[in-house]
Amino acid sequence: MVGRPSARAARGAGRRDPLEARGLVRFLIKPAAFLSTNWAALLGALTVVGIVPALAGATRVTGDLARHEDEAFRATLRHVRRTLRRDAPASFLLLGVTAAIGANALVLPHLDASLRVFAVGALTPVVWVLVAALSAYVAAASRDQTSDRRDLVLGALVLMRRRPVAAFLAPPLIVLLSPLWLLAPLTIAVGFSVPPWCVGRLWRGAPA
Repeated sequence: MVGRPSARAARGAGRRDPLEARGLVRFLIKPAAFLSTNWAALLGALTVVGIVPALAGATRVTGDLARHEDEAFRATLRHVRRTLRRDAPASFLLLGVTAAIGANALVLPHLDASLRVFAVGALTPVVWVLVAALSAYVAAASRDQTSDRRDLVLGALVLMRRRPVAAFLAPPLIVLLSPLWLLAPLTIAVGFSVPPWCVGRLWRGAPA
């Protein structure tokens, strides 16, 4: 026969865990998780081949802070380590697209007006699709650490087909967020955590 709980046990049943974060500490947990994710993603991106794995890891962690907020730094680095070899080619493609955009920005002002209009009209759709495809790949890679590269490419194409509005909005959203990863103080703080979170929310809702 189970005895009745003591008065002390009854009083303690409704008490909160003294180690549970609350108040100001609880409010600061999520900003701290964004900072930790950002620093981990920066470490991954410094390897160059780890740019896409770092972005995918940041997207994965910031997209589910309730699960990862206590280990945001380790969870991001763990994703980079597990997917580095698989997603390294996407990192080189991302660098190539970025370099091509920069080169075009330098060359276009020196062209004749008519040729410049033609070049912009011809290149803009190509660049738009490439940027949208890369962002969809990052979103797909953030959801899956085990599938091979071919499956992720197919997953990115599925995302673009099922979410055409997201595919259309991803490039301008990335441009809008560019100050966060172009200005050094912001980059060090949140440049590799807030943009992946924003782009990840854009793609959220479509099955990979």
